[in-house]
Amino acid sequence: MFILRKRYSFQAAHFLPLVPDGHQCGRMHGHSYSVVIEIGSKNLKKGWVIDFADLDRCIKPIIKTLDHQSLNDFIENPTVENLCVYIADNFLASIEDYTYDERDQEIYLLAVEVSETLKTKCRYELKEVI
Repeated sequence: MFILRKRYSFQAAHFLPLVPDGHQCGRMHGHSYSVVIEIGSKNLKKGWVIDFADLDRCIKPIIKTLDHQSLNDFIENPTVENLCVYIADNFLASIEDYTYDERDQEIYLLAVEVSETLKTKCRYELKEVI
């Protein structure tokens, strides 16, 4: 399988409402998030999996929506795990509305990876046909 990876970044604040009283993540705080989208295909009908510009058209509006916002306005419990799911779900909804001529090959959303810091991240693996 051929795998494309593209990294995006944004700044956002959040607090975790379900942590115990006194937990540091229960207070509003911010992160410089990094998001990696992995797309794959077993075939290269046009010599590529997908044009990176087409990938940008689907993911950049999601990143722009989250940038410099409170994630709690979008996700009830904005853990890094739930943020992965949010980005994956919105990406899949966005790409459904976008018609590109690579549809004659199977393309997969393989994973969404979100990093809060250099040391903390979550990888959500899907292998969802797009």
